[in-house]
Amino acid sequence: MNKKKLILIILLVVVIGSVGYFSMTANTEKITKVNIESAKKRELVEIVSASGRIQPQTKVDITSQVNGEIINLLVNEGEHINAGDLLVVLDTIQLRSNVNEAKFAMTEIEARLEGSKITMNQNKEEYDRQKRLREDNLSSETQLTNAMYAYLNSESSYNAMLAQSKQVKSRYNNQLDKLSKAKIVAPMSGIITFLDCEIGEIAQGQTAFSQGRTLMTISNLDVFEVEVEVDETEINKVAFGQAVDIEVDAFIDTVFAGEVVEIGNTALISGGSQDQSTNFKVKVIFKDSNVRIRPGMSATVDIVSNKKESALSISYSAVVMRSYDLDSLESANSKTDQKDKPTTTDANAVQAATEVDDDNMDSDSEDKKEELKGVFVVRDSKAKFVQINTGIANQKNIEVTDGLMDGDSIITGPYKVLRTIKDGDLVEKIKKKKKEKE
Repeated sequence: MNKKKLILIILLVVVIGSVGYFSMTANTEKITKVNIESAKKRELVEIVSASGRIQPQTKVDITSQVNGEIINLLVNEGEHINAGDLLVVLDTIQLRSNVNEAKFAMTEIEARLEGSKITMNQNKEEYDRQKRLREDNLSSETQLTNAMYAYLNSESSYNAMLAQSKQVKSRYNNQLDKLSKAKIVAPMSGIITFLDCEIGEIAQGQTAFSQGRTLMTISNLDVFEVEVEVDETEINKVAFGQAVDIEVDAFIDTVFAGEVVEIGNTALISGGSQDQSTNFKVKVIFKDSNVRIRPGMSATVDIVSNKKESALSISYSAVVMRSYDLDSLESANSKTDQKDKPTTTDANAVQAATEVDDDNMDSDSEDKKEELKGVFVVRDSKAKFVQINTGIANQKNIEVTDGLMDGDSIITGPYKVLRTIKDGDLVEKIKKKKKEKE
C-alpha cells in the first residue's frame, strides 16, 4: 500500500468519525420549537358571564280566587291599565244563590238564638225566685235544685246557639266575599303582557292545594331585569351593585349598562348524578329604559367582578401544573438562586422528582408529592419552570402576583409542547410566517 492510499484512508476515517460525533451531539441537543410571549402589565377586567331571559322587574300574575264562567273580558294584550280597573267579570248566579242560602241560614239561627235567650232568662228568674223562697222556708230543696239545673241547661243551650250563630254569620260573610271576587280588578298599573282567557271559559279558582290558572299578567315595563344562573364556583365573585354589560340577542353590536340587584342564597340543583350542576340565581337590572326591549328576549350578562388598571399578567394558556415530592421541594427552596428572584422554586433541583415512574413509587412517596402551579420561562435559550401565584383573570390573560417580573419571556404553547416540556430543554421561538402579498 503506497503512502497516498494510506493518507486517504486516514482522512476518510477522520471524516466518518467527525460526522458520527456531530450526529450524536446534535441528537442530544434537541431544540424544541415554542411560542413565546412577554409578561407585561396591562388592564385586567375579571368578569362572570351568564345567560338568561329579560323580564319586567315588577309583574303580577292575575288568577281567579273563585270558580266561575267568564262572562265579560274588558282588556286586550298590550293594553295599558291603571290600578283598580275592572279586568274580568265572572258569572254570579251560583255565587248569589250561595249568598242567599247563607243569609237564610243566618236569619234562622238568629231567631232560634233569640228564643234560646228568652228561655234562659225565664229559667234564671225562676231559679232566683226559688232561692228567695228557700231562704224563707217557703220552698223545698228539691224545687230549688230543679230550678238551678233548668237554668244551667238553658244557659248551655244559649251559648251553643250563640257559637252556631257566629259560624253561620262567618259563612255568610265568606259567601259575600266570594261574590265580590267575581269582579277581578287590577292590583297595579302596567301593561297586559300576557292574556290567556276568553269569554265563556271557566276560571279555576285558587285552593289550598293549587294556584289556579293564570288568566293574564300585568307588567311594569319601566324597569327590566335579566334573571341568570351563576355557577357555584363563581358566585363568591358576585356582589350587590357591581357593574354589568348586557348584550341582547335582538340588538346586535349594542351593549346595555346594568347593575346587580339580587343574589340568591339557595342553590338551584339540576341534572342527574352524573352531570349535576349547582347554580345560584342572580338578577341584573337595566340602568336605562329602552322601549324596544320586550319581555322574554334572550340576553347575556358580563358582571365586572374585579378590575385592575396595571396588573402583571400572562396568557392563560401558559400556566401549567407540575408534580414534585416534598423532600425535593424543600431542598430546592433552600438552594434558591438569588439572581433568579422572584422565582419561588429552583425547578432544576426538583426536576428529577417529576421523572420518577409513578408505578415504582410506594404509597408514602405518593403522599408527599405536591402539585405546583407555574410557567416555563426562557433563560439562556432553555426552559426553566417557575412557580407562580395568580390573581384575577379574564378570558385570555391571568394576573401573576408572585414569581415573575415584567418582561420575562414565557412559553405559551403549543399545547402539546407544554404538556411534555421539561426543565432545561433547549427551546427556540417559532417564527411567524409572513403573509404573502396579494
